[in-house]
Amino acid sequence: MKKTPGHSYYRGIRGIYFLWHGSQADPELSYLGKVVNYYQVEDVLREEYKEENQIRGLVTADDEDEFTRYCQRHAGDIKQLIKDIWTLSNS
Repeated sequence: MKKTPGHSYYRGIRGIYFLWHGSQADPELSYLGKVVNYYQVEDVLREEYKEENQIRGLVTADDEDEFTRYCQRHAGDIKQLIKDIWTLSNS
């Protein structure tokens, strides 16, 4: 994938590209050529992040920096999630 303005790594995770198409369309994430809706992935991750924090007894404040670190720690899981969502939507 050619990197162009508006295309950057999702939360700093190499290999996962954030694709911005302007304010009139949903952003997308791309991994190994599999493109999925950003919100499908982000919603799952936010829910898992909140659940993990509740289990650990932490306050689930909307701390973007901490959420980004959480995503970076779970990069492999996110890549698999993108592949799974793509497979489900293309079967």
